[in-house]
Amino acid sequence: MTEARCFRCGRRLPGPIQEGLTRWVREVLGTEAPMTRVVLFIELAVFALCMLVDRRMPLGIGDAFRRSTLLRFGALGGPLGDEEPYRLLAAVFVHAGLLHVAMNMMMFVDLGRKLEAEIGGARFLLTFVGSGVLGFVASELWYAPMRPLTVGASGGVFGQIGAVVGILYARRDPEWRRALVRYLIYAVLLALLLNVNTAAHLGGFAAGILLGFGFHEERARLGLTRLISVGAALALVASVSSVALSARSPVWQAFRAYELEHE
Repeated sequence: MTEARCFRCGRRLPGPIQEGLTRWVREVLGTEAPMTRVVLFIELAVFALCMLVDRRMPLGIGDAFRRSTLLRFGALGGPLGDEEPYRLLAAVFVHAGLLHVAMNMMMFVDLGRKLEAEIGGARFLLTFVGSGVLGFVASELWYAPMRPLTVGASGGVFGQIGAVVGILYARRDPEWRRALVRYLIYAVLLALLLNVNTAAHLGGFAAGILLGFGFHEERARLGLTRLISVGAALALVASVSSVALSARSPVWQAFRAYELEHE
């Protein structure tokens, strides 16, 4: 029998589930990469809110949250990108189901630790957020006017991958060519095997290359660390605000009313 409280101070001890999750986070993230942890928290918090609203946890592969739930927290689709442009950012933090968020977050954390250590937390955040938004901009342009419902951090994740290529190119490292070809093949295979937003992936990837290259040159020649930090803080506030604005939109409420009529 395990003790529920510390015999010295009387504080409640963590249970096996909490202890296991804490150990996993420490092993995956270590004590570094604080900005990666902040973004991961926001991503998982939005997913938890979707679960609370839907009162279930869809596993994926044909199973997803209700459309009204996805729209409530920032999904894009149809003319929404034009009418409510903040969704271009909010959608980066919304996922359709468990498999969707698990795959994106595993890649995000693995890449985030390395990229944040390489260019710093502020530049890493701007790379992820900027790539995610520009990936959805590419998606809006590519699929117009019949834009499907779309969500997910994969544009930002591909932006992280692109940033690695951009940094290698800035260093004149010949590995950048092999990395570029390898990741493009990976994007094509994903498009063939799964129902993914290829335009957002490629748009985020291209944006990441430019941002990775740009931030490498900025650090070497200009050193705009303070300005970059202010930009990252504003991006963080904008990320949370975009989800909140989506939750206040009448669009999801109208769609939920329609769902209730036809359930």
